[in-house]
Amino acid sequence: MIGFRMTSKNKYSVSKLYPLIGGTLFKEFGEIIENLDSLDILIYSFMSMQEKEVLSEINELKKLKKDVILIAGGAHPSGCPEDTLNLGFDHVIVGEGEISLPNLINSIKSGKTPEKIIKGKPIENFDDYEKIWPLAPIEITRGCPYNCRFCQTPQIFGKNIRHRSIESIVKIVKTMGDIRFVTPNAFSYGSKTGTKPDIEKLEKLMKSLFEIKKRLFFGTFPSEVRPEFVNFETLDLVNKYCDNRYIHFGAQSGSDEVLKHIRRGHLVSDVINAVETSKECDLIPKVDFIFGFPDETDDQRKESIDLMKYIIKKNGKVHAHYFMPLCGTYFENSTPELLEKETLDILGKMAKKGQITGSWGYQYSKNLE
Repeated sequence: MIGFRMTSKNKYSVSKLYPLIGGTLFKEFGEIIENLDSLDILIYSFMSMQEKEVLSEINELKKLKKDVILIAGGAHPSGCPEDTLNLGFDHVIVGEGEISLPNLINSIKSGKTPEKIIKGKPIENFDDYEKIWPLAPIEITRGCPYNCRFCQTPQIFGKNIRHRSIESIVKIVKTMGDIRFVTPNAFSYGSKTGTKPDIEKLEKLMKSLFEIKKRLFFGTFPSEVRPEFVNFETLDLVNKYCDNRYIHFGAQSGSDEVLKHIRRGHLVSDVINAVETSKECDLIPKVDFIFGFPDETDDQRKESIDLMKYIIKKNGKVHAHYFMPLCGTYFENSTPELLEKETLDILGKMAKKGQITGSWGYQYSKNLE
């Protein structure tokens, strides 16, 4: 038996791979234990935040059945393949798995001894992979041309941006309820470079989806847009064809110095413009911030708080969280800056007033366990 360990954190990844090889979806770890005798291969996909939980499960599995073959993929294994093998996995797929995972399964079934670390082959044509189960928001764009130092996306999927065709998207979403998408930047859809919107392609996509007569959400959960892509042309399309009242984008910092340091590729002025434009178009900006970037100063954090207060005064929404170094990124081995009490107190008061959401209380240090 082949099994997938499926959680709320990896269901988008699993839903793309499960139709390719079949097997059993295990939503609870206890279900795996109950079926362990008949389980030959178990597949995990996880992020760095789930590493400890995954390690606990792997240790338990190894105690009960040493011959089950464990395969890992996803963000953390792609960024730290050797570390993932040390967790107890037999094989790690780095990057995209649509081609490499079925090949690996076939090799195992044929009695071959595959490599422990396998470089995933990128898919060029999304239209060849239209089966998605369990049905989830549809991935319409893969890859990112930007090189943010904290982000895993270009490390896993590359900088070459690829889009699913409009015909394929329309075909798949006809079986959905609300129509939502997975993409690193929704407003980059159709763009050859991914560095500026292709308004013609965006409108063609939205118009085609609008004609299906279902609720359409674009540029909001579970995807977002970049602030410099927020302009009257893109937001007019949202108002014309979509049902969302929010536009979700990442500021990450209120300091131009920090934005340059993290290679974000936009300025604070782009964030302010995106907020103002959103309000003029009667859309609510929902803006992400990260605190504790490596080498970030107290004054730079104050700039972020000032920008957050500005967004709140504009009746926007703010989501903040604490920086975590992710495997495979430029900041992989960096230590986050500890937040001073003043910053923690301000964020706490804003949260109590319902002005911001998120999690920033976790203080990471190489000297702390």
